[in-house]
Amino acid sequence: MNARNIFSGGLLIFLGVLFLGKELDWFYVDWHVIFRFWPVLLIYLGITMFVGKQSTSATVVTIVLLCIAIPAAIISSVKHKIEQKWDDKDIHIDLGDNDDDHNDDNDNNDEHWEGRTGKQSLSEPMEAAIKTATFNLDGGAAEFKIKGTSTDLVAADTDLDFGKVSLKKSVSGSNADVNFSFKNKHNNIHFDGKNGIDNKIDLKLNPEPEWNMNFEFGAGKADFDLSDFKVKKLSLKTGVTSTDLKLGDKVDNSEITIESGLADVDVEIPASIGCRIKVDGGLNAKTFKDFVKNGSFWESPGYEKAAKKMQINFTGGLANLKVRRY
Repeated sequence: MNARNIFSGGLLIFLGVLFLGKELDWFYVDWHVIFRFWPVLLIYLGITMFVGKQSTSATVVTIVLLCIAIPAAIISSVKHKIEQKWDDKDIHIDLGDNDDDHNDDNDNNDEHWEGRTGKQSLSEPMEAAIKTATFNLDGGAAEFKIKGTSTDLVAADTDLDFGKVSLKKSVSGSNADVNFSFKNKHNNIHFDGKNGIDNKIDLKLNPEPEWNMNFEFGAGKADFDLSDFKVKKLSLKTGVTSTDLKLGDKVDNSEITIESGLADVDVEIPASIGCRIKVDGGLNAKTFKDFVKNGSFWESPGYEKAAKKMQINFTGGLANLKVRRY
């Protein structure tokens, strides 16, 4: 039997067992560590060329694996370096927009935008007729926090070194739509190692309405404690972020959808509810303590008989997802 065929066949069997074991939760697989060994494929390819009499199938398999492993290793390395920078709180990103304050853009004509840096407060008042509400958060590079309640429908306290914020409400019957946006005109992002993240945004919501929430932001940090609110639906889309999310048991059925890039997402859910998790994306690290695999889902103990239920749908790139009960 050809030694090259033995190597390529054994490698395919090994990878097959690895992928199968990960999907069936036989063992934990950290792809970030595995992809670091991609140069082994180059060594093998070089040896076969040096010895001669290359196996076509082995060469094709090796090249295909290299096409997968090299980009994955690069992405993994970038993610690791970004996480280190977050820990050091020393990040600078320049997206190349050299516009200055003398060149107006379209946003300057929007009367709802607040362009002042430093500390400022914005709010939209609660109305007795409001029973349901949709909160849309669209943000750039900042540290976002939701913790505590407000007698207003939405209240925001910001401390900005750059960028501008907007808070706008519209009401139709018993439903309110609230839009909060944070934009950086110059597309410059700077996190100072001494002073921490320059842009801080603290939000408080009214606990009375039943909420649908849509959060979307790129580079940043987020700490969302939503345990005091009636969250019916939540859509969370993140880029390079570290996100802590705490949910409550104020509604009978809730649906949580999370889409992330190079992110760490830590979710806390009440032990009093039944929770089902579905994950799409093969290169994600996941930790679901006390959950049981049931087909393509992970379920909390007693899920089917639980009076209140939560569905979590997660789609990610090279993400680290943790779900734990409290």
